[in-house]
Amino acid sequence: MKAKTFLPRSEWQPKSWSDSFCSGTLDAYFFHDLAGWGYWTMSVRILATADIHIGRCPTRVPDSVDARQFSCARMWHAIVERAIQEKVDLVTLSGDIVDHDNRFFEATGPLEAGLAKLAAAGIHTYAVAGNHDYDVLPRIVDAVGTDHFHLLGRDGRWERTEFIRDGHPLLRIHGWSFPSSHVLTSPLAAWHASADDDLPVVGLLHADLDVPDSRYAPVSRTELESRDLTIWLLGHVHRPQFSEATSCPAVLYPGSPQAMDPGETGEHGPWLIEVHGKHDVTANPIALSKVRYSELTVDLSDQQTKDEFDAHLLDRTREHLDDIVVDGGPLEYASLRIELTGRTLLCGQVEGFAEPLREQFERTVGQVTARIDRVTNNTLPWIDLEELALKHDPPGILAQTLLQLKSEQTDDGLAKLLHDAHQKQREVFHAGTYGAIGDDKVPDVTATRHCLIRQGTLLLDRLLVEERSK
Repeated sequence: MKAKTFLPRSEWQPKSWSDSFCSGTLDAYFFHDLAGWGYWTMSVRILATADIHIGRCPTRVPDSVDARQFSCARMWHAIVERAIQEKVDLVTLSGDIVDHDNRFFEATGPLEAGLAKLAAAGIHTYAVAGNHDYDVLPRIVDAVGTDHFHLLGRDGRWERTEFIRDGHPLLRIHGWSFPSSHVLTSPLAAWHASADDDLPVVGLLHADLDVPDSRYAPVSRTELESRDLTIWLLGHVHRPQFSEATSCPAVLYPGSPQAMDPGETGEHGPWLIEVHGKHDVTANPIALSKVRYSELTVDLSDQQTKDEFDAHLLDRTREHLDDIVVDGGPLEYASLRIELTGRTLLCGQVEGFAEPLREQFERTVGQVTARIDRVTNNTLPWIDLEELALKHDPPGILAQTLLQLKSEQTDDGLAKLLHDAHQKQREVFHAGTYGAIGDDKVPDVTATRHCLIRQGTLLLDRLLVEERSK
């Protein structure tokens, strides 16, 4: 829908009296043309964020760097400053603003100071509580006590309000807050709100999208898109995601504004939302995170010596950092995870080459300092599988198996091996003992297949080395 502009009646001129008629009221300016009745609305600017987690600091930052300078509390202050700079109409917070209940006193000061600054600038803040701050956020709101901060949906009950400017309602906001740390059913199941006009509508919700067995308010995309809203502003998922649609509500996870761990790669920050009408909305990210977690794949297929390895890794890292610095906003620190790939004669030596990198590597590009957090060696030895597979000795049989795995044309025995290996991996990833230290997702069957191919190729290389040494 084309954006509409609110104009004084004296400045509005109909195209012709044959197809338009204008009548002004204090609340809106209605018009009628061949498309039917409607009204002209003013655009609304929103700075949207979620999952700030005041009380936390980024992980994987070396001891030589003061992680407190990248704290989530400082990110909140940066968001406030940006909201004032952008002259937004309102700020929305989609849950988990505070990290945990025991952060009450730590979070109250920064949150109160930020809200007071927004209020002084005439900016209202609308929020819902998430699973981390379901109890502490209402307490802070009650302690702070400002008429510019609106916590919606207490006790798990949907609540509706309107954003009003100069006496005119410009935006309707629906919100639902977590009543406890876990909610096993969809908050939308018992919500039957319906629109009675063409006022743009925003939904604030902290929820887990398309994860039916989630303990954190599972909702489906179908549920969200079936509602007569302009845009959903969601919390809980820390990686930014935006889905734009023309015939149903847009859906935005703004993500965590301050990247906090290696699972939160890429740019992070709040999003600037502009609502022009019921079905006319734009959303753009603003990179504010001072820390960036980034992944880089380096192919070693053409490298044959340590000097070539060092030079190639340095070149690829420099190129990657140049890209980050250009797009990274106020970025100050980059934590890199490097995956080494390719078939190379250096396969057996790569581990030794890469070992010192985590301690010794540090580069500065502009104002950004980069360190390497982890190096993963996924290189493979240079082996002609097709030639080996013509033989019937142990290396030949293993080569035949690897070719089948690579072609994905497995017989019943190999299919069972793949299935059993995948189940074992899932059991490990779901084990409570390792849950606290794992930051990767449970592997799918494709990942298990790649793991078997890699381990089988390394085994084949060892067999060939032993055979050559006889």
